[in-house]
Amino acid sequence: MPKTINITNYIVILMAIALQIHINLFANGDYLGIRIGLADLFLPLIGGWVLITLIRGKSKWPLWSINKMNLWLLALISVMSISLLNGYLTNGFLSKWALINKYIGFFLLVSYMMLGGWLVTNAKNSSIIMTLFSNIFTGFFSLTVLMSVITLFLQYFIPYPLWLPNYPWDGLMVNRNAFMVIFVLSLTLIIYRYHNDKSIIHPFIIKSFWLSLPIFLVFNDSRTGWLAFTALIIVFFINSPIKQIFKTIFLLLIGTLIAYSSYYVTTNKEVLRGTQMKNLISVINSKGSNELEYIGDQKRYIAVEDGLELYQEHNPIIGSGLGTYKPFQIKKRGEFIDVIDFSGLWLLVETGILGLFIFSAFFIMCAWSLYKTGFTKNHSGFHKAIFVFLIMFAFMSILHELIYTRALWFTVGLALALNFQKQNANSE
Repeated sequence: MPKTINITNYIVILMAIALQIHINLFANGDYLGIRIGLADLFLPLIGGWVLITLIRGKSKWPLWSINKMNLWLLALISVMSISLLNGYLTNGFLSKWALINKYIGFFLLVSYMMLGGWLVTNAKNSSIIMTLFSNIFTGFFSLTVLMSVITLFLQYFIPYPLWLPNYPWDGLMVNRNAFMVIFVLSLTLIIYRYHNDKSIIHPFIIKSFWLSLPIFLVFNDSRTGWLAFTALIIVFFINSPIKQIFKTIFLLLIGTLIAYSSYYVTTNKEVLRGTQMKNLISVINSKGSNELEYIGDQKRYIAVEDGLELYQEHNPIIGSGLGTYKPFQIKKRGEFIDVIDFSGLWLLVETGILGLFIFSAFFIMCAWSLYKTGFTKNHSGFHKAIFVFLIMFAFMSILHELIYTRALWFTVGLALALNFQKQNANSE
């Protein structure tokens, strides 16, 4: 029997924070630098250490609740490899963006899932791992929002620029929608925080979350996030609505007053005029890109049009290949306007029906396994939360490209893993 790994708890704490921080490297003058997740810097070091423990027999490979999990991951990697080769044949050259961002980047995602699975498999107590992650992840998110609130009200009293309260709020992430994904995961963990009738998230963190919720929704201003939040809050109040209202109404009212008072502090015209809400209505009522008020929506509309046109020109089974969309758009329009900002459409265009089917089937398998563990077998709050988060991820992916969200793959890895210690105890 391999020795248990005590350091697993510390790795979980580190990843729960680092997954919410993006940094810029090598920025100089007009060059914006390379934007990278802080967790990506730690992953090779942790991965190397994990590999040593596996070779020495001090730990076990991840055990999964999905049969033949490694074959599923191999199928995903095969799709990406075929698409990379197909992109080379289509373009006549190997796209650096496709190779580094998409292909090598996908191996990072698989590594995050494997790390999450390894942590749970080798932990002394898997429930402690999930409790730690839930507390630290939601706690750090709430801390980031509260810091933004404080700096928003202090910006006129401090003689140097404060970037945290800048609109739109993206916390320490890449953009508002990436930060909204962190919010959605935090909210699902808080909604399903009960395990064996005990809350696995500290009450102070929960209170901080509800207190900062109103002002976050205003200043993050993600329209997709508003829709996801509406669905989740309905789920939250369906179960014991009177009890949930009494638990949260006072904090939400105070948070609403803070959000309202912020209007007298901020000078941002988009917030004051409710620009994003008007843009949302414009999207609902529009019949084409020319009717859209927001330039970002116009770009998305163009991306859909160009993406579907590119797909029609190539093999529908394997698509056009990784990295083919940008050269196609430049050739068609004389300039590169925007990426395909929709996960499903991007997969269809560059990896074809084959890629879209395998990715969809994989995530459906993950969701089904999480549903069984969370709702029918162990009634685990953590697994319920990750199941609902996967549903929200699928919805948000219709409007944004989210497959490369590191937190998604790491948390799914945590939730799908089986604990070796528990299995060993049951066998004895």
